[in-house]
Amino acid sequence: MDLTEQYDAVIRFHGHECPGAAVGTRIAMLAVSIYGRDTQANRLVAVGETDACAADAVQVLSGCTFGKRNLLHEDNGKVAFTFWSPADGTGIRVSAKPGSDVFRSEEIWALARKVETGAATAEENARFFESQSTRIQRILTAPVDDILAVEPVTGEPPRAKKLQPFAPCDGCAEQTSAGLLHNHRGQNLCPPCHLDAHGGELPADHADHGHGHGHVHGHGHGHGHSYAHQH
Repeated sequence: MDLTEQYDAVIRFHGHECPGAAVGTRIAMLAVSIYGRDTQANRLVAVGETDACAADAVQVLSGCTFGKRNLLHEDNGKVAFTFWSPADGTGIRVSAKPGSDVFRSEEIWALARKVETGAATAEENARFFESQSTRIQRILTAPVDDILAVEPVTGEPPRAKKLQPFAPCDGCAEQTSAGLLHNHRGQNLCPPCHLDAHGGELPADHADHGHGHGHVHGHGHGHGHSYAHQH
């Protein structure tokens, strides 16, 4: 499929056109051009630093999906995805370049707020959606180097999450993946019940409480990123 066909496939899944889906298409296409698409014979793992529109494009085009558990989410609030090939341990982080059409200008942000709250005039609505359409076309047709930054990553590739047995939460009694139960003062609690047990807010030093559950990510910046996982 060419770029237009791939973007169309993303939109059929995502449900509407937007700059986020467009940049996600470019990110996924770049990754696939290097590593190929995830298949049984060609395993990939992706880490998304956003849960916004671009994530749908990555799922559709790369084959890494939340359902297959080889698209992991780290909410860093960044338009960035890291793709790993566990077979050879190599990886790349692809991120949107500051100042590119990926990001809204202050003017577009102001228009967007008016549109979202219903305060925009007919002219402002038209101007906003025209700007969106223009940005989409520029994102889809721009040279890769104009909109995306690519850097190699180093370290141990993250593993796709494995399904785990279910066990009842001692708080709500609902069946919960055992890997997400927290041992809190002798009770095995699901994440919502665990949060309630702490009064709705986990202590800042919660990781040191010895609750029996932790997930730590270490990122090494320099020539790339290193990911460390501790359970």
